[in-house]
Amino acid sequence: MKLHWLTILPGIALCFAPAHAQTGIYGAFDSVRLTATNVDGPSQTQTTNWYNGGEVGIYHNFFHMGPIALGADVRGDRMSGSQQKYHSALFGLRLAAKPPALPIRPYMQASIGVGGPTHSGLNGAGSIYSDKFQYLVAGGLDYTLVPHLDFRVLEIGYGKMSGISSGGTVPDTSLLNISSGLVLRFR
Repeated sequence: MKLHWLTILPGIALCFAPAHAQTGIYGAFDSVRLTATNVDGPSQTQTTNWYNGGEVGIYHNFFHMGPIALGADVRGDRMSGSQQKYHSALFGLRLAAKPPALPIRPYMQASIGVGGPTHSGLNGAGSIYSDKFQYLVAGGLDYTLVPHLDFRVLEIGYGKMSGISSGGTVPDTSLLNISSGLVLRFR
């Protein structure tokens, strides 16, 4: 009976032992759709704008248990479209999985931060960024091309940005985020 526990105990210990932390740096082509409902008195109008550009970020998985990893993610993007620019900076928690014997890494994350579109200053005095609170819930799939290099096949996210004031009142703006790119992983 004691021999039985001596063979199982190392396997259990390995499941709960901390693994090496893993860090990844990524760059992606990113598209964001902002949909806002403008309330101006009794009337409402809805506007939708698309912004395209680049996103860079870094994640660090600090806790591992079997094929599951928990970490933090920091990202930022700059985009243009609809005769405006858009930017954001987000920080969040990330949950990823590495299924055994498969070259994929699905993940999901929840992030908060600031960002928003630009608007023109008074009398054409250049662009002014209007930073608003944002949150984003996203999920994606990374595919390993070669050791330490992944192709981010697709990431899709949905979130909200606090109201933008431009003549009327915009309570909240919804965000749809779609991106694809490359991830360089370090151990």
